[in-house]
Amino acid sequence: MKIATRSMRALIGVAAAVAIVGTATLARAQEPTFKFEVKGQIFSETTDFGTGQDRQGSRTDIHFQRLRLAVTGMFNDVWGFKFQTCGNCGTSKNGALGYAMTLQDVDWNDRDIRIIDGYAIANFSEKANLKIGLTKIPLTRANLDDCFAPLSQDRSYFVYSAYGTSPAKFSRDMGLVAWGGFSDDKLRYYAAAFQGREGMTATVHPFSGATVKSSIEPKSSLEYVGRLHYAFLDAEPGAGYQGSYLGELKVFTVGGGVAYEPSAVYRNVTSAGVVLDEATADYTAYSADMMFEYPTKGGTPTATAQYLKLDFDDAYKTNLNPGDRLVNISGMNGQKNGYYVKGAYLFPGKIGKEGMMQPFVLYEDWKFAYLLGITDQRIKQSGLGLNYYIHKQNVRLTLEYLKTTFDKATGFVGGRVDPITFAPIDKLTSYNTFRIMMQVGAF
Repeated sequence: MKIATRSMRALIGVAAAVAIVGTATLARAQEPTFKFEVKGQIFSETTDFGTGQDRQGSRTDIHFQRLRLAVTGMFNDVWGFKFQTCGNCGTSKNGALGYAMTLQDVDWNDRDIRIIDGYAIANFSEKANLKIGLTKIPLTRANLDDCFAPLSQDRSYFVYSAYGTSPAKFSRDMGLVAWGGFSDDKLRYYAAAFQGREGMTATVHPFSGATVKSSIEPKSSLEYVGRLHYAFLDAEPGAGYQGSYLGELKVFTVGGGVAYEPSAVYRNVTSAGVVLDEATADYTAYSADMMFEYPTKGGTPTATAQYLKLDFDDAYKTNLNPGDRLVNISGMNGQKNGYYVKGAYLFPGKIGKEGMMQPFVLYEDWKFAYLLGITDQRIKQSGLGLNYYIHKQNVRLTLEYLKTTFDKATGFVGGRVDPITFAPIDKLTSYNTFRIMMQVGAF
């Protein structure tokens, strides 16, 4: 608690200092401005598993991937606030590991709307800017990629950081992010402090259906995140990235990030959730990434890659509590390491007035400490697809094929289980997915 108190005081001190400096800008007050964005993605996903008594029949799921309404209001050119909602109406998508019951079938209201971003803005200069509130965790390039401008149909399933089962925790968090650029914005930094691990988390066990709870956090500590990148060619604009700049920039950017939270989890916990002693494990994470894109008369090649390692010092071996394993120390966003590589080629010329075609390929390789009851699981994913930009990213159609393989046969969400032990009966070593995305937005 003392660590958290000192850290919070330091954060308040930093925020107060920049606020005092920023008051000098109020003399330049102007009329408030507002920017409204409305955008959505509709996915159709067909897999070769998911129906029938043995769950080996194919299944097609049509759902909204993202529905967004965003408002950015600026009091002047320094102070502002961004507010963004996200709706997931009628979805049964459950990532790479199976399906959950569609909300359309169990929720008559079917209006799952939540706040996905909400933060104060302080843009003092090119070198010093702040975001304070619920915002993205700047550990990886992958997480900072605009989800309405990925190179493939979507960002990887596997690139998110620790804690929780909601994107508002493993993709974003409440905290403070300072960011800025030097050398004409070619050298970019991010320095952040977030709430990180909090209290206790309840989640549904994927096989038994029971609600399981994590152990309480050992200490109230902040999660610290830092990131640097250097742009050897054109600087990439804004506080995030795009998967492709559609030939409008020459890009070769290399970056990396780190994250750390001390005493994030208890190390020795029984399967019933009993904490045996005061031993703890820290959370650490490391990432490295790059992007290359270079327009030529013959077209625009693009290549990007991401490496990520999350570590809880093997606490999953002695912390046997399902609640901790599912949402903290292991699972999809717990201890793991792996990478992806993606490549694409934007054809020269236009289809009609402004249409553009961009085929792409991808490959991913990830090792999980403990996933769906399996120790040392490895998942590989390969794919290819085609982006048809009808009006750049504002109107876009994407077709994609993915092959996902498991090193060890795995049960999956939505499969049958033994009624006594809840061990999965239906297992897979691989599956295929064909996906289509229609994206339309005013942004």
